[in-house]
This record gives sequence, structure tokens and C-alpha cells, in this order.
Amino acid sequence: MAFVLETAGALLPASDLDPDDLDDLSPEELEQLAAPWPVRWLYPPEEGDPDRVVYLFCGPGGLDVGVREVLGHQLDTIGVEFNKDASATARAAGFRRIVMDVRDLDPRHPALRWVRGLIVTAPCQCWTPAGKRAGQDPRNQELLLDVFTAAFEATFGHWHDSGPCEWEGECLICDDPEWDGYGGFTGPLLTLDEVRAPIAQMTDERIGLIAEVLIWSLSLTAQWDNLRWLAMEQSSALPELVLDGLREELWSADWCSAEYRVLDAVDYGLASRRKRVFLMAARHSYVDLDALTPKAPMPTTTAAEALGWPEGIRVNTRGVRKTAGGNCWSADKPATGITSKIRGWYWEHDKDRRFSLDEAALLVGFRPGYPWTGSRSSCTQQIGDVVAPPMGGVVIGSLLGLDWEPRLRAYLAQLYPTTAGRPAHALAA
Repeated sequence: MAFVLETAGALLPASDLDPDDLDDLSPEELEQLAAPWPVRWLYPPEEGDPDRVVYLFCGPGGLDVGVREVLGHQLDTIGVEFNKDASATARAAGFRRIVMDVRDLDPRHPALRWVRGLIVTAPCQCWTPAGKRAGQDPRNQELLLDVFTAAFEATFGHWHDSGPCEWEGECLICDDPEWDGYGGFTGPLLTLDEVRAPIAQMTDERIGLIAEVLIWSLSLTAQWDNLRWLAMEQSSALPELVLDGLREELWSADWCSAEYRVLDAVDYGLASRRKRVFLMAARHSYVDLDALTPKAPMPTTTAAEALGWPEGIRVNTRGVRKTAGGNCWSADKPATGITSKIRGWYWEHDKDRRFSLDEAALLVGFRPGYPWTGSRSSCTQQIGDVVAPPMGGVVIGSLLGLDWEPRLRAYLAQLYPTTAGRPAHALAA
């Protein structure tokens, strides 16, 4: 095995597999070698082929819809999703899914050699006020940052200057018989199982899922150095301490830029509020956060206008329970943040009038007829957790340097035709 001792790329053992050797394998052997990824990913892409993208915790396809239908852009994306209903929904919509636990896959798989994009939208319940907020516990955050550090040690290791280091027998630099005395990274010092080990001490193991952002991006960078961009979506309640920890490890791995911003989908024309934080990183260029801002205000659509309801409707979300924020919202404004609980919401004056799946999905940016699969509870959970398609288009469009704004306006005009072309100030009141 060969090692290239640079600041990034091929720090992990390079695969002995040469694409030319694949011609000697039978179709069955190729499938076995590539599994669970497609055989064609074992071969280098041809000029003009779309970026190969791995999408972790991809759900029912909201971000995919944003790329395909909002942007009209093509990516060669394969999503990994453990939830069978969400995967079935995405497949019915035409998206490719691997139904597995992300942690059971090896990011150093030879089929991932030419992956250029990584998207991670890990579950957010452990961070949000709607959940138990275990991610806000200082001890859990301390453990999580330890996992971040370990992810770097499992891929790049440590940097040392000239002279033998303390990792004798493990260091890929000073153990190299042809070492010329110059400094560099030691290479991997931990296994990925050792990286994830502290997660078992957390009060909610879902907290540790966000570490897959680094485990996968750093592994792909250290193994092949073909990864070019990264996008992450997470609850807006994600602490800055965690976001800064992610950025620092990426910078240490020679990523040029890693930035984050909290965005509310209602500011991009959605008929409901949906505040999320997006981290965007680029390997060899600078992320332009200004590209996330539309040149002119997007049209505002109320829930009633989006759904074709009469004026004056109020939606009950909590039955007879009273909270500081009340138990109703007015449909004459954009809807409150949609969660899985929408399955039980109803018109205040008519308890039998509940949301259909199409209505719930329309509020988060899906055209009617999206093939939601599973029980009503499962479908509303998917709708509550999904990345809103307009936001997928905005973030991926900005990251790839695409002019997303006219495409988003056209998509919104089809999605909410009653407000098409009307300026935001005319509806804001």
C-alpha cells in the first residue's frame, strides 16, 4: 500500500484497486465489490457528468426536490436513510436510497473515490425545544467535541515537525523508510469505532449523529481528496459551540471555507415558518453567504392563500391545553413551524376539519401528490422533519454558484398561484 504524506489527500491507505482491473471482474463480482453503492461509482466519471453526492440522513426527499424541481439541476445523489417509510417515499418520488444505518457504512469505500459533494441532515430532536434538548447539556457537548477531535485523529492524525514522534510504530511519516525528515500529518491513530465510543456516554445517542459530518467529510478528504463541498442542515437551536467545533476541524483539514447561517424559510416565500441553521463548506473556494440573500424580497404567502381557505380561519394545535404561546394560530398569516403534530391540528370552529397530507406538505414546499408512504403518523413525521424544498434549492444553489432566485420564484408561482407576482409588502400586513 502507498501513502502520500501531504496536508490532505491519500493520508489513509490508498486502495490497491485500479479501475483498469475492474474489466477482469464478472458482473456479480462488481456488484459485490461496490455494494451497497452502484457499480458505476467504481469507475471515474466522464467529463460533464453531474457531481456524485452522498446524502446522509436524507429522509423523504425534500432537499432532493429542491435540487431537481426548484433548481432544475442534476446531481448524481445517493441517499442513506434508516427509516423505511421515508426511504420508500423518496424512491417513489424517483430518488435513490440505501436503507441502512449511516454508522454501518465505511466512508472509505472504494466506490466513494470520486464523490464530490456531501450532504448531512441528521435528526434534530435532541436539540430543539420540542424535544428533551439533551444536546444542550454541557457534559453531552463536551463529549461531542471529544468525538470531533477523535474524528480528526482517525483520519489525519496529528501534525508533527521534523524528527521522530511519540507515535512510533503508528506514524506514517517517521515510520516511512523513505522519510526525508520533513514534517506532516501522522495519519490515522484511531479507528472509527474508537471515534464513536464516547457517544455511548451521552444521555441521548442521537446527539452523536452530527459527528458523522466530520467522520465522513474528513475520511473522504484524507482518503481521496476529491470531496469539494459540504452542506449540513440542523435545528436553529444547535449551539454555536458545536458549529464552531465543526468548522475548526474542517479548517484543520485544509478546507478553504466553512460558514453557517440561520435561515427562516418564510423569508424565501414558504407559507410556513421553518427556521434552520445551514453549514456550508468548500474545499478549494470561499463560501459566499451573501449568495443566500435574494436580490429583492420574496413574495409572502399566508397559509390560507396557499391552501385556498377562506379568511378568518384559526388552527388549533393543542386542543384545550393552554400555553404561554397560546394554542391557536391564524391562517391569515404564514403558518407556525410545521411539526409531526400537524396530524392532530384542526380548525378551531370545526374539530372535524383536519389537515390532509397534501395540505401539510404544501405548507413546507411540496407540490400536491407527493408520494408519502406509511401510516398517517409516519407521513406527518416525515413532513415535520423534512428539509423544505425551497431551502434545499437556495442552499445547494448558493454553494454551487447557481442563480437560484429566478428558479425559486418560478417554483413558488406554481406552488402558490394565488400570490404569484404579488410583492411582499402587499401581503406582509
